[in-house]
Amino acid sequence: MIIHLESVSSTMDAARDLLPQKPEDGTAIYADYQEQGRGRVQGRRWVCPKGESLLVTFLFKTESVAFPISSFPLYAGYVTARCLKRLYGIECQVKWPNDVLVDGAKISGIYTECIDNYISCGIGINLLQEQFDPSYRRRACSVKMVSGMVADREELLKEMIKEFILNLKNSEWIKDFQSILYKNNEIITVLDGLADSGTIVNGILSGIGEYGQMLIKLPDGTLKEIFTGEIR
Repeated sequence: MIIHLESVSSTMDAARDLLPQKPEDGTAIYADYQEQGRGRVQGRRWVCPKGESLLVTFLFKTESVAFPISSFPLYAGYVTARCLKRLYGIECQVKWPNDVLVDGAKISGIYTECIDNYISCGIGINLLQEQFDPSYRRRACSVKMVSGMVADREELLKEMIKEFILNLKNSEWIKDFQSILYKNNEIITVLDGLADSGTIVNGILSGIGEYGQMLIKLPDGTLKEIFTGEIR
């Protein structure tokens, strides 16, 4: 089921309101504009002019997912990257834990919550923008900027629903995911922990673990697992 709304506080809020109706897996709520779109880190917002991005929240029953729920943000990035490549020929990478990039520029962001035995997965994808303010915290791009194509939101939505459902029962997707992991096998600097209390870790990104944790090979050769943090 696809639900279209003109304006909402956020699609995550609209999805939460739908939960008492026990929606089916892959239910999608998208909006032309959201007033309070939010990111993974508290205080960060997803700001977008009306109609220029796909602003959507997908709902899935936790019992329908065959892999650890903690890895779902990466799974959503994997789905997004595959659909953007299939429909528009765009080669993407997923930056741990929740961004989709094209040549280092952000094209999509992901935010997930678990509520009442449902995974609520919010995704914003830049579609029609022709430029971004250079003062933004990080570089951004859109489907139109990268491919020159005018993306149809419902076409992309339907493709993403099919792709999401395809591997919900298959934990093997994470092996394929490693090939699109941003900076895999490169030396990186990571903030390990919450944004205001983490510690800095340097090492070689050595893939993703079963639970979505980042695996870092330290200078002494040991492998460190990072479950919460951010690549600097």
